[in-house]
Amino acid sequence: MTNAAKFARKFVALIQYAEQQGIKVLCTSLWRDPAEQLELFYNHKSNADGVNKYSMHQLGRAADLVILDDNGDADWNISPKYYKLGVHWESLGGTWGHRWFEQGKTQFDDIYHFEM
Repeated sequence: MTNAAKFARKFVALIQYAEQQGIKVLCTSLWRDPAEQLELFYNHKSNADGVNKYSMHQLGRAADLVILDDNGDADWNISPKYYKLGVHWESLGGTWGHRWFEQGKTQFDDIYHFEM
């Protein structure tokens, strides 16, 4: 099984977990081409430029999820629900983007990012 396939299986498990917890989510980014990645890099929303340093999104091993509030609107703020999903993702062997911010590895808080 490829790394992308392993990621996909675990990502589905994360979405199922969110549903079981009553957390509504929306996938906002899955695969990215080099141009999309470069734009995020230039906007200081990624440390990967998509050319010299690839994003896990380009390799099929990352996705971004946003939590939806009761009205179905995106909740872009850090909350216990994001922590619940992040901790669960880590228990599946994944990396949660928020940890990079906590560890001082990024200048931006990527709470929406889940990768393997």
